[in-house]
Amino acid sequence: MKMLSVRRPVFWAWVAVAPLLGFLGLLFFFPVLSLLGISFGDDQLTLEHYRRIIEVPVYRRVLLNTFVVSGLVTLLCVVVSYPVAYLLATVSPNVRKFLFVVVLLPFWTSALVRTTAWIILLQRKGVLNDFLTGSGLIDQPIAFVYNLSGVLIGMTHVLMPFVVLPLFAAFINIDRTLLEAAEGLGASPYSIGRRIIMPLTAPGVIAGATIVFLNSIGYYITPALMGGPGQKMIAMLIADNINRDLNWSLAAALSVVLLFCTVVIFVVFQRVFGLERLLTGSASRGSAAKFSIGNNGRTGGGWLTVACGVAVLIFLITPILIIFPMSLGNSPFLSFPPDSYSLRWFDKLFSDAKWLRGVSNSLQAAGVAVCLSVVLGTLAAIGTMRVGKGFRPLLETIFILPMVIPVIILSVGLFYMLSPLGMTGSPLTLGLAHSVLAVPYVFITVRASLVGFDRNLELAAMNLGASWPVMFRRVMLPAIMPGVIAGAVFAFIQSFDDVVLALFLTNIRSRTLPRVMFEGMAHEIDPTIIAASAMIILLTLSLLAINLLLSRRPTT
Repeated sequence: MKMLSVRRPVFWAWVAVAPLLGFLGLLFFFPVLSLLGISFGDDQLTLEHYRRIIEVPVYRRVLLNTFVVSGLVTLLCVVVSYPVAYLLATVSPNVRKFLFVVVLLPFWTSALVRTTAWIILLQRKGVLNDFLTGSGLIDQPIAFVYNLSGVLIGMTHVLMPFVVLPLFAAFINIDRTLLEAAEGLGASPYSIGRRIIMPLTAPGVIAGATIVFLNSIGYYITPALMGGPGQKMIAMLIADNINRDLNWSLAAALSVVLLFCTVVIFVVFQRVFGLERLLTGSASRGSAAKFSIGNNGRTGGGWLTVACGVAVLIFLITPILIIFPMSLGNSPFLSFPPDSYSLRWFDKLFSDAKWLRGVSNSLQAAGVAVCLSVVLGTLAAIGTMRVGKGFRPLLETIFILPMVIPVIILSVGLFYMLSPLGMTGSPLTLGLAHSVLAVPYVFITVRASLVGFDRNLELAAMNLGASWPVMFRRVMLPAIMPGVIAGAVFAFIQSFDDVVLALFLTNIRSRTLPRVMFEGMAHEIDPTIIAASAMIILLTLSLLAINLLLSRRPTT
């Protein structure tokens, strides 16, 4: 009888995780692994496509570009994150809250929106060149975009928070007594920084840099829109081989190469740092503390670092801020500040059938993604916390893999699987695909809530006669609701922001808003795109504000 009572909770734990395992098996692992078979040829096994990747110069150059650009972006993210993390760690808690908003707002704003803003800022007739030529600093516009500089600026802006957050946690967790002892022994602030702070913050930097590099090697949107022919990366080459050349086997071989690189980096990350850095986020103990070097206030180097941190924060927030005034401009030509203001482009956004259909399709796909990912992710999080400790790391790895593997690989695999079945071109299908990307966010946030849930409350409710469903509805769900809501918000943002899956799984009738924007930006920026960008930013802000308000409400 005792053995039965022990086994029964474990049995129901596996029942809870089974739906997500089946869902990911069908719509993630099967499409991704099927690319491995395609890469070896359709009729007979061959290594021809892998040999071609090695022998053809253009493929070698694209692979080299991918790693060079990813390495440069990672280096830039690390360099510019240090002054921001130092600034966040050395200000008062109230100021820190405001600065965190500045860091996190771009982080949760659509990457497509930020790329749009950077193109407006950096193009030959953009805001930056207009300012430089108007002030007499330069005679001719400088090519800031459609080249390597544009790709580096755009990708650094998108990925930098992945380094800032763990680096800030590392700063906060430094033991102040070490710094005081070093200062008491006569060490200068420079020596303290070089011999104590740099080594102690190195793990946070390496972890953040690994995540940035992992994201960079499969990046698509920014290189496609802000780069030139010399900055083509492997994700773009995969898409070209399918959309332009219809060479599925070569595209599959390129996908397998990208998948192999990603998995190797992820395995190394997991072995060195563990999954806790992904599963628990960047929160750290003592996050309300104020970090400082020495007891005599900031040195000249400290003030210089603060100035650099402020400059980087301006770099982060500027593309977001210019969207709103430009969306209210009346001219068909993009200029900042606008000569006159009107709601002309918002009117077109909500009256033109193309844009309205895009908004409707995006909302439908996001609705499917949110509902499905919340149910599956919540069940999986509850079940994973109750299975044996031997299986838990494996399940956690499986459930977060979709947010690690480049989305171009999933897109190609799903398109290859669903297209012969006639299942592409529907917001429902796209919503199912978005659920694959969204469910790890729900799993992570709900799992974090469950870590702080007191199991004694569950046992007490059931000992008083409550069934498990009643206990869940009246005890557990209210306690983990902030995590569920946060996961739903992140799932919605993830779905509403997607471009790559939409490019493969939608047609002209089922195009989402981001796909309409992407296709418009690839040719010439219609001011309606700026109005759509402003709407997406407002929607994101509203969702994050609702999440913040609801998560602060006391549960009863």
